[in-house]
Amino acid sequence: MSSPRESSLPSLTGMRIIAAVLVAAFHIGSLAPFADLDIAKTYHSLFDQGGWAGVTFFFVLSGFVLTWAVRPSDTVTAFWRRRVLKLFPNHVVTLVAGIFLLLFLGTFPGAGVATANLLLVHAWDWRFESWWGVNPVSWSLCCEVFFYACFPLIIRLVNRVRPGRLWWWVVGIATAVVAIPSLADLVIPDEAVSPATPIGVTKLWFINGFPPVRTLDFVLGIFLARMVREGRIFRIPLLPAAGLAVGAYYVSTQVPYAYSLAACTALPFGLLIVSATQADREGLWSPFRSRAMVWLGQISFAFYLWHFLVLMWLGDLFKERQPLSTAGNLGFIALALTVTVLLSWATFRFVETPMMRNFASPGRRPRLDAPPPDRTARPAAVAERVEGQQGSAG
Repeated sequence: MSSPRESSLPSLTGMRIIAAVLVAAFHIGSLAPFADLDIAKTYHSLFDQGGWAGVTFFFVLSGFVLTWAVRPSDTVTAFWRRRVLKLFPNHVVTLVAGIFLLLFLGTFPGAGVATANLLLVHAWDWRFESWWGVNPVSWSLCCEVFFYACFPLIIRLVNRVRPGRLWWWVVGIATAVVAIPSLADLVIPDEAVSPATPIGVTKLWFINGFPPVRTLDFVLGIFLARMVREGRIFRIPLLPAAGLAVGAYYVSTQVPYAYSLAACTALPFGLLIVSATQADREGLWSPFRSRAMVWLGQISFAFYLWHFLVLMWLGDLFKERQPLSTAGNLGFIALALTVTVLLSWATFRFVETPMMRNFASPGRRPRLDAPPPDRTARPAAVAERVEGQQGSAG
């Protein structure tokens, strides 16, 4: 049996389903409203920031895991091949399902939007009808594609930073994330607020969906991974780290809306990822690496892509009865989660896994610039398994 230091990082896989469920809970609040106003108010107070928080976690996790998995023998082409095969098959399957669903509902946005959604470039357009796309949650995949395209360059630049300055970079990036809403106020003219949010659509897009801006979260994860690999970060116990993350989520519900999207949670979520990594490496207790959590984490990318489509379908199916009673809504949620999990399992089993197994073969030059070696070397196969745990915003 391999030691904890040589193993993959199952806690990071298990944590992914929590983030995915937070995103789903956020969308449930708008697509499956409670008839009881008190329950509806409580629900929204708990989950109205879940979507933003879940995606922020995925972006930080993405940078962390990809950096953790880089190895000296890797190449740029091999890296990009694995990322394309991890991302696009699930995306195409859910996009096709979304097109049929929207045609059935009579709300298809048009071939131009669908094509941009297929190519994962629609989040570069600030217009709501464009970046919302066919499968609304796929806007985050546009950011991930940009991250993957930039990663070979970013990792080279990050590896040039002197070890003693890593903390300064982490603090600087976290500060930049907090400053983005203020920058948005300076560069984006005032506009009418969105029907669904207290800020304008363009400002929401810039803070939350513009790929270069969200790269800050990704780079934060890269720096934190390098610090853990090189032993440049202190030991963070898992329970306090989880408490900090929960506290940051609560703070995000209390601050002005623009600052609730990522400013409060990016660094605390990054520290939670660090803590879970340390727990896995040292064989310490972690609630995230149980068999059930890891399995759910493995299907979490597909879960993320399917959940909104399932909610739209069921919402139309039960539209004559909306808003549902409390019992009816709980049944609706249970049904939506069950259908989403089944579709996610099938997609993971019959699409994602075969594509990665059969086609994600190594490429040739140019090589990636691997970070300085970990104090305990990990076999290349283990590194590939770690990278395979990471989907996109899911």
